[in-house]
Amino acid sequence: MMNIWIASHECSGIAEAGGVKNVTFSLCKELQACGNNTVLFMPEFGCTSYSHIKDLEKNIFNAEINIAEKTELVSYSKAVSTDYGFTIIFVNHLCFTSKEAVYTYTENEEKLNPEHKKGWGHLDAKFIDTLFAKSVDAFSKYTRIEDLPHIIHCQDASTATIPLYTSNNPLLKSAKTIVTIHNAGPYYHHEYADTDEAVFYTGFPPKTFEKCLNKGKPEPFLIAAETGTLLTTVSPFYAEELTDPENNDTTDGLAGIFAEKNIPITGITNGIDVDLYEPKYTSISHLPYDFSPEKGDLQGKYLSRMYFLEKLSKNDPEILVDIKKYGNLKEPDSETIFLVYQGRLASQKGLKVLSDTLPAILSKNENIRVIVTGQGESELEKSFTLLSENPDFSGRFVFLNGYNRKAARLTVASGDFIILPSFFEPCGLEDFIAELYGTLPVASRTGGLQKILDGKTGFLYSPNTAEKLEEKIQEAINMQISEKDRIYEMIKYGASYTRTEYAWDKVVKNEYIPLFEALVK
Repeated sequence: MMNIWIASHECSGIAEAGGVKNVTFSLCKELQACGNNTVLFMPEFGCTSYSHIKDLEKNIFNAEINIAEKTELVSYSKAVSTDYGFTIIFVNHLCFTSKEAVYTYTENEEKLNPEHKKGWGHLDAKFIDTLFAKSVDAFSKYTRIEDLPHIIHCQDASTATIPLYTSNNPLLKSAKTIVTIHNAGPYYHHEYADTDEAVFYTGFPPKTFEKCLNKGKPEPFLIAAETGTLLTTVSPFYAEELTDPENNDTTDGLAGIFAEKNIPITGITNGIDVDLYEPKYTSISHLPYDFSPEKGDLQGKYLSRMYFLEKLSKNDPEILVDIKKYGNLKEPDSETIFLVYQGRLASQKGLKVLSDTLPAILSKNENIRVIVTGQGESELEKSFTLLSENPDFSGRFVFLNGYNRKAARLTVASGDFIILPSFFEPCGLEDFIAELYGTLPVASRTGGLQKILDGKTGFLYSPNTAEKLEEKIQEAINMQISEKDRIYEMIKYGASYTRTEYAWDKVVKNEYIPLFEALVK
């Protein structure tokens, strides 16, 4: 048995933002199930949910944290995951509890303070990250010797400076530290503005950061590497990209530095917790009908599609919670093919390529219907809104601007093909969910999307241009029309392959446990 501390700003069912939440939850769940003493550290945000925890003890003790040339008082609370038994330690401070979302401001926060722009990162993000990192380190003072960690696993840049403190802490110096890079794209680095700012927040001297600079800015991932921390990432494909200087643009310079310094990065492909999406049980899938793609049972999938279309045609408020609908869909026939996208509307996701491609696809294929569901960058939202208003595509394109879980699941399940044109994608989760729901991905050959088996579990294309995407979508459409049996076999194999190769329990037992044990030995 190992004592494992996991530090993250988000976790499914507690505080959610992006894909990190799924990884954090599944790691804690499966590591605990393997007999380890697993403790999750999280800030206690204003958006924190307590519906999946029990035995909450508030303010079990306080700690004084030196930060930004001041002393801040934080308190710790303790709870247990209701169904899975891992421990949660919440770090309490006003800088956390005053936030209505994990990383960015909400519409309500902007109303209260116009400087807090909806969707923009917190203005005090450096303070938040540093205070949390120092608080995790300080917790060791209140921990029994036998409960001190063998492994400290930090999730993404927001927690990547934790090893700076633990490596200088006699109580934690023997603990092995790991930092997982979930996304090294621009705007995800959580870097300090300069060395002076790093010194101001951390209290360490300037020489600490001399070898950790990217364009003059101390980088958390480089800070971690300098302490001897193992860097991992969320797929072997992304690990290769992170150490290839050719990818300097998509990593904002980090790839070149990793390569120059010969910093090794271990890639472990994220799994999927099938139990959270299981289409065989409507109570889990949040779909109206059950089905089983790996067994070739797709009736419930197509009934769910018709249910969704009917609800959309009536502008059903239950389906459109937190969503604005643009455009409409005519009733399909047996030959109609559905293309879908569900997820963040971000430049990283290649959605400009998609919006540039769809007019040609819709013009050349009368039997196509398209559903795009998501929210994000205003320019991308505008491009899909304009597409929905194009009279040439009336009845064949709908844009659902926003998010709720039911609409998101129904969008993915309704598709014959999900389009994933990402410019970079560290791992990818939507392709897994789509395959479990019998929807074949058409994806850019980049990062973790390369786990899709071209021609077996989906379709891959390269380079990522509108012309190439159109060609690949058309290939999939033509196959759906003329080779239905082949598509049917791909659907069955894709669902089965995802279950057998990428279920989180297998990933933890086959990848993470051996890695942790090797580090401890």
